[in-house]
This record gives sequence, structure tokens and C-alpha cells, in this order.
Amino acid sequence: MILARLKLWAAGFGLVIAALAASWLGGRKSAQADAKVKGLEDYVDTRKRMDEVGRMSDADAARDWLRERERQ
Repeated sequence: MILARLKLWAAGFGLVIAALAASWLGGRKSAQADAKVKGLEDYVDTRKRMDEVGRMSDADAARDWLRERERQ
């Protein structure tokens, strides 16, 4: 009788541990997916800002632009 209760208790404890492990692993996977999305969104924002600047055909104009930017 005591052995049967002990087995039942151990099985229940095992189920609780398995549920906790599954939720922890699911949370990690979700956090990784969120971090990947955030990284891609940052890339898109950076790329848009880079495209807005445009190209400078003259090296002197580019140096002047950088000097002006440093002053700000």
C-alpha cells in the first residue's frame, strides 16, 4: 500500500517536472523568436536610414558632410 502511494506520488512529481520543463523550453523558444524579429526590424530601420542619405559623388562634399555632422 505504501509502495503504491509512493509510486503514484513519484509519477505525479514527474509530470509536474515535465510540465515545468516544457513551459521553460517554450518560453526560451519564444524569446529567441522575439529577439530575431527585433533584430530584423532594427536592420530594416537602419537600412531605410542609410538609403535616405543617398550617395555623394564628390569626396570633398562627403568630408564636409561628416565635419558638419560631428559639430551637431
